[in-house]
Amino acid sequence: MTPLRAKYIRDLVIRGRSKHTQEAYTRYVRDLARYYRRSPELISYEEVTDWVHHLIKERQLSASSVNIAVSAVRFLYAVTLRRETVDLMTSVPRMKHTIRRAEIYARSEVEAILSAPRQPRDRAFLKTSDIDRARMQLRVRKGKGGKERVLPLSNRLLKELGDYWRAQRQGKWGDDIPWLFLGYRAEPICTTSGQNIFYRAVKKSGVRYKGGIHTLRHYPEFSAIRSKLTVAAPNSLSMSLGVASVSRSTRHSQSNA
Repeated sequence: MTPLRAKYIRDLVIRGRSKHTQEAYTRYVRDLARYYRRSPELISYEEVTDWVHHLIKERQLSASSVNIAVSAVRFLYAVTLRRETVDLMTSVPRMKHTIRRAEIYARSEVEAILSAPRQPRDRAFLKTSDIDRARMQLRVRKGKGGKERVLPLSNRLLKELGDYWRAQRQGKWGDDIPWLFLGYRAEPICTTSGQNIFYRAVKKSGVRYKGGIHTLRHYPEFSAIRSKLTVAAPNSLSMSLGVASVSRSTRHSQSNA
């Protein structure tokens, strides 16, 4: 590891960037260096602009990916190299996202998807201590954006989790490991595995694909609004669901129920 890369990662850690962000930023800075075959310290802002143009036109990266790359180089020059970056900010602005109204799954479709997997292990990634039976809640400690939130726990899901534990873990190897759903080497099941499980469940259920597993995050609040339930504290609702705005989330959702 070069001294510049070590310092860059150190600066990211000090400023609280997540492990995922550290890896993504480092990957794009490394890509910039490889593109010009020299250290980023020797690359001009004009060359950075040409590289971003290359990402957009030649590699055809999405707006989200390009914006990560832009943030990575801005952080490098402004924080790690401590340079004046007014010209860089002007020449490599963040791209605008194309706003698309996302579809969400109807209640009957969600039921079909959840019923498709044969094993209840295909449901969630939790620690056993995150299940609060007394309050009928699930605690998510490291959700999107590093936010902690609490989700309602249905009787059905509680039963399935209990059935899974008794069938797959109780009295067997790993029953003393806190992770409810184990992956390899006593580690929790990875995010990619969860996404693949969801895709297989949608295919097996026969439901038309409308979006990835993240679309289910919109489902509880949309159902509550569609059912005309009274939400006394919308801010609490948005916090528990892990979304910034309830109204914005519903604006980008449409149901085929």
